[in-house]
Amino acid sequence: MEKKKSKLKLNRRRVIVLIVAALLLLLLIVGVVNLFKLIFAKEKSVGNLANMGLVVENGNALFYNKYEDGIVKVKGNKEYQITDETAYSMTVYNDEIYYLTVSSVNTIELKKVKDNGDGLTGIKTLNTTLSKFYIKDDFVYYATTNTVNGISKLSLADKSEKTILASSVQDFVLEGDKLYYVDNQGVIYSSNLDGSDVKEITKDYNVKKIQVLKKWIYFYDDAENALCKIKLDGSNKKTVATFVNNEMYNVTSKKIYYYDAVNKQICKCDLKGKKSTPIVTIEATRPRISIGDGMLYYLDNSKDNTQIYQMFRVKTNGNAAKSIDY
Repeated sequence: MEKKKSKLKLNRRRVIVLIVAALLLLLLIVGVVNLFKLIFAKEKSVGNLANMGLVVENGNALFYNKYEDGIVKVKGNKEYQITDETAYSMTVYNDEIYYLTVSSVNTIELKKVKDNGDGLTGIKTLNTTLSKFYIKDDFVYYATTNTVNGISKLSLADKSEKTILASSVQDFVLEGDKLYYVDNQGVIYSSNLDGSDVKEITKDYNVKKIQVLKKWIYFYDDAENALCKIKLDGSNKKTVATFVNNEMYNVTSKKIYYYDAVNKQICKCDLKGKKSTPIVTIEATRPRISIGDGMLYYLDNSKDNTQIYQMFRVKTNGNAAKSIDY
Protein backbone atom coordinates (compact mmCIF):
# COMPACT_ATOMS: atom_id res chain seq x y z
CA MET A 1 0.00 0.00 0.00
CA GLU A 2 2.82 2.40 0.86
CA LYS A 3 4.51 1.72 -2.50
CA LYS A 4 1.25 2.42 -4.36
CA LYS A 5 0.76 5.70 -2.49
CA SER A 6 4.34 6.70 -3.27
CA LYS A 7 3.85 5.92 -6.97
CA LEU A 8 0.60 7.92 -7.02
CA LYS A 9 2.38 10.92 -5.50
CA LEU A 10 5.18 10.62 -8.03
CA ASN A 11 2.69 10.39 -10.90
CA ARG A 12 0.81 13.44 -9.63
CA ARG A 13 4.05 15.39 -9.42
CA ARG A 14 4.98 14.37 -12.94
CA VAL A 15 1.57 15.42 -14.22
CA ILE A 16 1.87 18.79 -12.46
CA VAL A 17 5.39 19.28 -13.83
CA LEU A 18 4.21 18.38 -17.33
CA ILE A 19 1.25 20.77 -17.07
CA VAL A 20 3.48 23.61 -15.84
CA ALA A 21 6.02 22.88 -18.59
CA ALA A 22 3.24 22.86 -21.21
CA LEU A 23 1.91 26.20 -19.94
CA LEU A 24 5.39 27.73 -19.98
CA LEU A 25 5.93 26.43 -23.52
CA LEU A 26 2.57 27.86 -24.59
CA LEU A 27 3.45 31.24 -23.09
CA LEU A 28 6.81 31.15 -24.85
CA ILE A 29 5.17 30.35 -28.20
CA VAL A 30 2.59 33.15 -27.74
CA GLY A 31 5.38 35.56 -26.83
CA VAL A 32 7.45 34.62 -29.88
CA VAL A 33 4.38 34.88 -32.17
CA ASN A 34 3.53 38.34 -30.77
CA LEU A 35 7.16 39.43 -31.18
CA PHE A 36 7.17 38.33 -34.83
CA LYS A 37 3.83 40.10 -35.37
CA LEU A 38 5.34 43.28 -33.93
CA ILE A 39 8.51 43.00 -36.01
CA PHE A 40 6.77 42.21 -39.30
CA ALA A 41 3.61 44.28 -38.82
CA LYS A 42 2.99 46.86 -41.51
CA GLU A 43 4.18 50.31 -40.53
CA LYS A 44 1.25 52.67 -40.03
CA SER A 45 1.53 56.44 -39.99
CA VAL A 46 -0.44 58.67 -37.63
CA GLY A 47 1.17 61.82 -39.02
CA ASN A 48 0.15 61.87 -42.69
CA LEU A 49 -2.82 64.15 -41.96
CA ALA A 50 -0.47 66.41 -40.00
CA ASN A 51 1.53 66.71 -43.25
CA MET A 52 -1.46 67.83 -45.35
CA GLY A 53 -2.72 64.28 -45.96
CA LEU A 54 -0.96 63.77 -49.27
CA VAL A 55 -0.78 59.94 -48.90
CA VAL A 56 -3.32 57.38 -47.73
CA GLU A 57 -3.48 53.57 -47.84
CA ASN A 58 -6.46 51.28 -48.37
CA GLY A 59 -5.74 47.55 -48.21
CA ASN A 60 -3.19 46.68 -50.88
CA ALA A 61 -3.57 50.02 -52.69
CA LEU A 62 -1.96 53.38 -51.95
CA PHE A 63 -3.10 56.82 -53.07
CA TYR A 64 -0.86 59.86 -53.29
CA ASN A 65 -1.39 63.43 -54.38
CA LYS A 66 0.77 64.07 -57.44
CA TYR A 67 1.15 67.65 -56.38
CA GLU A 68 -1.17 69.96 -58.40
CA ASP A 69 -1.82 67.12 -60.86
CA GLY A 70 -4.31 65.10 -58.81
CA ILE A 71 -4.66 61.73 -57.05
CA VAL A 72 -2.72 58.71 -58.27
CA LYS A 73 -3.59 55.14 -57.25
CA VAL A 74 -0.67 52.73 -56.81
CA LYS A 75 -1.45 49.02 -56.87
CA GLY A 76 1.29 46.49 -57.42
CA ASN A 77 3.58 47.82 -60.12
CA LYS A 78 0.92 49.93 -61.81
CA GLU A 79 -0.27 53.50 -61.31
CA TYR A 80 -3.57 55.08 -62.31
CA GLN A 81 -4.52 58.77 -62.31
CA ILE A 82 -8.01 59.06 -60.79
CA THR A 83 -8.45 62.85 -60.39
CA ASP A 84 -6.85 65.94 -61.89
CA GLU A 85 -6.94 68.37 -58.93
CA THR A 86 -4.75 68.85 -55.86
CA ALA A 87 -6.05 66.79 -52.93
CA TYR A 88 -5.41 67.51 -49.26
CA SER A 89 -6.32 65.48 -46.16
CA MET A 90 -7.02 62.34 -48.19
CA THR A 91 -9.08 59.92 -46.11
CA VAL A 92 -10.46 56.51 -47.11
CA TYR A 93 -13.98 55.79 -45.91
CA ASN A 94 -16.15 52.95 -47.26
CA ASP A 95 -13.66 52.44 -50.11
CA GLU A 96 -14.03 56.03 -51.29
CA ILE A 97 -11.39 58.77 -51.14
CA TYR A 98 -12.56 61.92 -49.35
CA TYR A 99 -10.38 65.00 -49.74
CA LEU A 100 -10.19 68.79 -49.66
CA THR A 101 -9.36 70.86 -52.70
CA VAL A 102 -9.25 74.56 -53.56
CA SER A 103 -11.75 75.52 -56.25
CA SER A 104 -11.27 77.96 -59.12
CA VAL A 105 -12.95 80.66 -57.02
CA ASN A 106 -10.66 79.93 -54.03
CA THR A 107 -13.22 78.16 -51.87
CA ILE A 108 -12.31 74.98 -49.99
CA GLU A 109 -14.37 72.05 -51.21
CA LEU A 110 -14.91 68.68 -49.54
CA LYS A 111 -15.19 66.00 -52.24
CA LYS A 112 -15.16 62.24 -52.66
CA VAL A 113 -14.28 59.83 -55.46
CA LYS A 114 -14.38 56.05 -55.77
CA ASP A 115 -11.00 54.33 -55.63
CA ASN A 116 -11.18 53.63 -59.37
CA GLY A 117 -11.78 57.29 -60.22
CA ASP A 118 -15.54 57.02 -60.78
CA GLY A 119 -18.26 58.97 -59.02
CA LEU A 120 -16.46 62.23 -58.32
CA THR A 121 -18.86 64.15 -56.06
CA GLY A 122 -18.76 67.53 -54.36
CA ILE A 123 -20.03 67.29 -50.80
CA LYS A 124 -19.83 70.77 -49.30
CA THR A 125 -17.92 74.06 -49.26
CA LEU A 126 -16.11 74.35 -45.93
CA ASN A 127 -15.00 77.46 -44.09
CA THR A 128 -11.78 76.32 -42.44
CA THR A 129 -8.16 77.31 -41.89
CA LEU A 130 -6.90 73.71 -41.54
CA SER A 131 -6.38 71.24 -44.38
CA LYS A 132 -7.49 68.42 -42.11
CA PHE A 133 -10.65 66.47 -41.31
CA TYR A 134 -11.66 63.09 -39.87
CA ILE A 135 -14.60 60.78 -40.62
CA LYS A 136 -16.27 58.54 -38.07
CA ASP A 137 -19.72 56.91 -38.13
CA ASP A 138 -20.87 58.90 -41.20
CA PHE A 139 -19.85 62.25 -39.71
CA VAL A 140 -17.05 64.58 -40.85
CA TYR A 141 -15.21 66.49 -38.13
CA TYR A 142 -13.30 69.63 -39.13
CA ALA A 143 -12.08 72.97 -37.74
CA THR A 144 -14.71 75.53 -38.71
CA THR A 145 -14.59 79.30 -39.09
CA ASN A 146 -18.15 79.55 -40.36
CA THR A 147 -20.19 81.44 -37.74
CA VAL A 148 -17.93 80.80 -34.75
CA ASN A 149 -14.46 79.30 -34.56
CA GLY A 150 -14.39 75.73 -33.32
CA ILE A 151 -14.89 72.14 -34.42
CA SER A 152 -17.89 71.23 -36.53
CA LYS A 153 -19.65 67.90 -37.09
CA LEU A 154 -21.06 67.39 -40.60
CA SER A 155 -23.50 64.58 -41.44
CA LEU A 156 -22.68 62.72 -44.66
CA ALA A 157 -26.28 61.48 -44.75
CA ASP A 158 -28.18 64.79 -44.92
CA LYS A 159 -25.36 67.43 -44.92
CA SER A 160 -26.66 68.92 -41.66
CA GLU A 161 -23.98 70.52 -39.54
CA LYS A 162 -23.43 71.46 -35.93
CA THR A 163 -20.61 73.28 -34.16
CA ILE A 164 -19.76 70.99 -31.25
CA LEU A 165 -16.86 73.02 -29.80
CA ALA A 166 -16.60 76.82 -29.76
CA SER A 167 -12.89 77.54 -29.43
CA SER A 168 -9.94 78.77 -31.42
CA VAL A 169 -8.35 75.67 -32.96
CA GLN A 170 -4.76 75.51 -34.20
CA ASP A 171 -4.83 71.74 -34.65
CA PHE A 172 -6.88 68.69 -33.68
CA VAL A 173 -6.88 64.89 -33.82
CA LEU A 174 -9.76 62.43 -33.62
CA GLU A 175 -8.55 59.28 -31.87
CA GLY A 176 -10.96 56.56 -30.77
CA ASP A 177 -13.96 58.28 -29.21
CA LYS A 178 -12.10 61.46 -28.27
CA LEU A 179 -11.11 64.76 -29.84
CA TYR A 180 -7.75 66.27 -28.89
CA TYR A 181 -7.24 69.89 -29.90
CA VAL A 182 -4.91 72.84 -29.43
CA ASP A 183 -6.21 76.41 -28.99
CA ASN A 184 -4.49 79.66 -29.99
CA GLN A 185 -2.81 79.86 -26.60
CA GLY A 186 -1.02 76.54 -27.19
CA VAL A 187 -3.13 74.66 -24.63
CA ILE A 188 -4.12 71.04 -25.34
CA TYR A 189 -7.66 69.88 -24.52
CA SER A 190 -9.69 66.72 -24.95
CA SER A 191 -13.44 66.21 -25.34
CA ASN A 192 -16.03 63.64 -26.31
CA LEU A 193 -17.13 63.52 -29.96
CA ASP A 194 -20.24 65.56 -29.13
CA GLY A 195 -18.09 68.30 -27.57
CA SER A 196 -18.94 67.40 -23.98
CA ASP A 197 -16.57 66.70 -21.09
CA VAL A 198 -13.89 69.19 -22.13
CA LYS A 199 -10.69 68.66 -20.16
CA GLU A 200 -7.47 70.65 -20.12
CA ILE A 201 -4.56 68.30 -20.74
CA THR A 202 -1.71 70.77 -20.41
CA LYS A 203 -1.12 74.53 -20.49
CA ASP A 204 2.59 74.50 -19.64
CA TYR A 205 3.83 74.34 -23.24
CA ASN A 206 3.23 76.49 -26.31
CA VAL A 207 1.93 73.72 -28.55
CA LYS A 208 0.84 74.34 -32.15
CA LYS A 209 0.45 70.92 -33.77
CA ILE A 210 -0.06 67.44 -32.35
CA GLN A 211 0.09 63.80 -33.41
CA VAL A 212 -1.40 60.98 -31.33
CA LEU A 213 0.02 57.45 -31.11
CA LYS A 214 -1.65 55.05 -28.70
CA LYS A 215 -1.46 56.64 -25.21
CA TRP A 216 0.85 59.53 -26.20
CA ILE A 217 0.42 63.00 -27.69
CA TYR A 218 3.52 64.04 -29.64
CA PHE A 219 4.32 67.73 -30.12
CA TYR A 220 7.20 70.09 -30.86
CA ASP A 221 8.07 72.27 -27.85
CA ASP A 222 9.37 75.72 -28.86
CA ALA A 223 10.85 76.41 -25.42
CA GLU A 224 12.77 73.14 -25.30
CA ASN A 225 13.46 73.15 -29.06
CA ALA A 226 12.74 69.42 -29.15
CA LEU A 227 10.13 66.81 -30.00
CA CYS A 228 8.25 65.85 -26.85
CA LYS A 229 5.36 63.62 -25.83
CA ILE A 230 2.86 63.60 -23.02
CA LYS A 231 0.27 61.03 -21.96
CA LEU A 232 -3.34 61.53 -23.01
CA ASP A 233 -4.27 62.46 -19.45
CA GLY A 234 -1.58 65.17 -19.29
CA SER A 235 0.87 63.25 -17.13
CA ASN A 236 4.46 62.14 -17.67
CA LYS A 237 5.82 64.63 -20.21
CA LYS A 238 9.00 63.34 -21.86
CA THR A 239 11.60 64.72 -24.26
CA VAL A 240 11.82 62.36 -27.24
CA ALA A 241 14.50 63.93 -29.45
CA THR A 242 16.42 67.21 -29.19
CA PHE A 243 17.58 66.85 -32.81
CA VAL A 244 13.97 67.19 -34.02
CA ASN A 245 13.89 70.98 -33.89
CA ASN A 246 10.88 71.90 -36.05
CA GLU A 247 7.33 70.76 -36.75
CA MET A 248 8.17 68.87 -39.94
CA TYR A 249 7.88 65.31 -38.58
CA ASN A 250 5.70 62.21 -38.92
CA VAL A 251 5.18 59.61 -36.20
CA THR A 252 4.44 56.03 -37.24
CA SER A 253 3.87 52.78 -35.37
CA LYS A 254 7.61 52.05 -35.69
CA LYS A 255 9.59 55.22 -36.44
CA ILE A 256 9.73 58.99 -36.33
CA TYR A 257 10.54 60.67 -39.63
CA TYR A 258 11.69 64.29 -39.44
CA TYR A 259 13.21 67.15 -41.41
CA ASP A 260 16.80 68.01 -40.44
CA ALA A 261 16.93 71.72 -41.34
CA VAL A 262 20.66 72.05 -40.64
CA ASN A 263 21.72 69.36 -43.10
CA LYS A 264 18.64 69.65 -45.35
CA GLN A 265 17.77 65.98 -44.99
CA ILE A 266 14.78 63.85 -44.12
CA CYS A 267 15.87 61.42 -41.42
CA LYS A 268 14.34 58.74 -39.23
CA CYS A 269 14.84 57.52 -35.67
CA ASP A 270 13.10 55.00 -33.41
CA LEU A 271 10.19 55.95 -31.16
CA LYS A 272 12.60 56.52 -28.26
CA GLY A 273 14.51 59.13 -30.23
CA LYS A 274 17.50 56.87 -30.80
CA LYS A 275 19.36 55.53 -33.86
CA SER A 276 18.87 58.53 -36.11
CA THR A 277 19.82 57.94 -39.76
CA PRO A 278 19.45 60.14 -42.89
CA ILE A 279 17.25 58.97 -45.77
CA VAL A 280 17.36 61.63 -48.47
CA THR A 281 18.76 65.12 -49.09
CA ILE A 282 16.25 67.78 -50.21
CA GLU A 283 16.07 71.46 -51.12
CA ALA A 284 12.62 72.49 -49.85
CA THR A 285 12.08 73.50 -46.22
CA ARG A 286 8.52 72.16 -45.82
CA PRO A 287 8.62 68.65 -47.32
CA ARG A 288 5.29 67.42 -45.89
CA ILE A 289 6.65 64.02 -44.87
CA SER A 290 4.21 61.17 -45.60
CA ILE A 291 4.65 57.41 -45.16
CA GLY A 292 2.88 54.59 -46.99
CA ASP A 293 3.64 51.00 -47.98
CA GLY A 294 7.29 51.21 -46.96
CA MET A 295 7.80 54.41 -48.94
CA LEU A 296 8.63 57.95 -47.92
CA TYR A 297 6.69 60.51 -49.99
CA TYR A 298 7.70 64.16 -49.72
CA LEU A 299 7.55 67.53 -51.45
CA ASP A 300 10.68 69.10 -52.91
CA ASN A 301 11.46 71.90 -55.31
CA SER A 302 10.23 71.25 -58.84
CA LYS A 303 12.73 70.10 -61.43
CA ASP A 304 11.09 72.22 -64.12
CA ASN A 305 9.22 75.52 -64.38
CA THR A 306 5.71 74.10 -64.44
CA GLN A 307 5.16 74.35 -60.67
CA ILE A 308 6.86 75.28 -57.41
CA TYR A 309 6.82 71.82 -55.82
CA GLN A 310 6.68 68.22 -56.97
CA MET A 311 6.05 64.99 -55.11
CA PHE A 312 9.02 62.63 -54.74
CA ARG A 313 9.46 59.24 -53.07
CA VAL A 314 12.13 56.91 -51.80
CA LYS A 315 12.08 53.70 -49.78
CA THR A 316 12.09 54.32 -46.03
CA ASN A 317 15.45 52.53 -45.79
CA GLY A 318 16.91 55.10 -48.19
CA ASN A 319 17.18 52.80 -51.20
CA ALA A 320 16.18 54.05 -54.63
CA ALA A 321 12.58 53.69 -55.71
CA LYS A 322 10.61 54.07 -58.93
CA SER A 323 10.63 57.77 -59.71
CA ILE A 324 7.49 59.87 -60.06
CA ASP A 325 7.33 61.14 -63.62
CA TYR A 326 6.03 64.62 -64.35
